[in-house]
Amino acid sequence: MTHNTKYMYLFQSHKLRYCSILSAHEGIQSLVSRCAALEHLNIQFDVSAADEQSPLSNSVRLCKRLTHLSNLPTLLSVEIHAPHSASPLPLKWNTISLSPFLNVTTLFFPIRSVAYIITVMEHSQFPSLTKFKVHHEVPSSAEFEQLFRALSRCQALKEIIVTFDGYRNNNDQDPGSFLTLVPRFLCFTQLKIFQLYLHGSQIYLDDNILLQVMSTWPQIRILEIQDSGLLPSHITFRELFTALRQCPHLRVLRVPVNITTIAIDPDAKLLPHTTLQRLGLEATGSDYIIENAQAIARIIFTLLPCVIQVNRSTIRQDWNAVNFHLGSLRAAARAAGAALND
Repeated sequence: MTHNTKYMYLFQSHKLRYCSILSAHEGIQSLVSRCAALEHLNIQFDVSAADEQSPLSNSVRLCKRLTHLSNLPTLLSVEIHAPHSASPLPLKWNTISLSPFLNVTTLFFPIRSVAYIITVMEHSQFPSLTKFKVHHEVPSSAEFEQLFRALSRCQALKEIIVTFDGYRNNNDQDPGSFLTLVPRFLCFTQLKIFQLYLHGSQIYLDDNILLQVMSTWPQIRILEIQDSGLLPSHITFRELFTALRQCPHLRVLRVPVNITTIAIDPDAKLLPHTTLQRLGLEATGSDYIIENAQAIARIIFTLLPCVIQVNRSTIRQDWNAVNFHLGSLRAAARAAGAALND
């Protein structure tokens, strides 16, 4: 709509449904009063020189401005961009509370600091929230715990997309909770989409955690978990297919997997998974060299008949050999089918 709140009133209409503004100043109040049909709002929270000198004021100001937004019954989605200088609310502001956002179903925070997210989530309620998307620097253990406690109140969530940027050493005590990061999300039992990306950091996954995840989310449609891939995965190729049986509706899967030992008989009579269409694997072990490409291709062709090819998760791997054999198997199957029809 506009990037200048000074003249924002010129563009406000009672029929306005989508709005993007470059500031979270007083214009929000008039936006609420004039745009009764507003459904989607994008706020790019700017920072003045004075704000940079007092970063705590940024979070306080954001909280105050959002008070007006909670009065919009038509608002469905809110996207908030905030500066890196954001800080959590000081202790004296802990009594601030926002009116519940009764109908908001989507929250998106493409923010470098977790402070703004914690501010919003801790000081309001989102009873209808079904989609939560966040992209920010990897938080400390304390920050993640604070964020997760606030998010866990939103039990209607069906879609969670989390991207963490930055490096944390798993041997450091501070980010130790990342070893159990994925199981913490299992309280959201209605999830249909879960995407977790750690750029530059590690996350621990093994066969037991993957089986627990898929058993808890039988309705999941999209499951993507990806980290930097610097350490070997503890998910085995065999148990990956065992866990898949728990998610009959899964269409997209991306996880790290150790394919050093396949331990699956390509000729075994196993029930195929017929809904999975996109498969992305981060192969670890053997210095990222994919061995037994033909055997892997036969297993995927047999057990995942709708998967055309394996998509690589990083540039370090070359799945061309596996995909070549997959293509050959499909071509042979088509030729056999054509011969039967002649």
